[in-house]
Amino acid sequence: MWNEHFGIGVVEFMAAGIIPIAHNSGGPKMDIVVPGAGFLATTADEYCDHMTRCFEVLGEEECQGIQEIGRSHVQDTFSDEAFREQFVRNCEMIAQMDLEDNFAEEEEELSESDDIEELKPENEEFTEL
Repeated sequence: MWNEHFGIGVVEFMAAGIIPIAHNSGGPKMDIVVPGAGFLATTADEYCDHMTRCFEVLGEEECQGIQEIGRSHVQDTFSDEAFREQFVRNCEMIAQMDLEDNFAEEEEELSESDDIEELKPENEEFTEL
């Protein structure tokens, strides 16, 4: 599919050990079909060339290598555990950014609320201008 936003079908068949031949756009191009894990094509000729390669040129060991790279990539990138780890990292990053924003806001509030009385030295006479 042209310019597919993600490509869950491609991820699912890679996980099942099917060698992908996906459109060279969208999700498959951006982060699903990594080098060595399948093929990307744009034209009918490119699709035909990749299919011919899969069915007639590649040996069993090469196919198994592509399948293993694809399965590993899917497990490392799209598994429940990978999503959980990335979600936690993102939440920690957001929390840190929120803390930094709150600190900056508090500093700004303090600088805006400085009262002239707070600036007067304690045992000295203060003359207003």
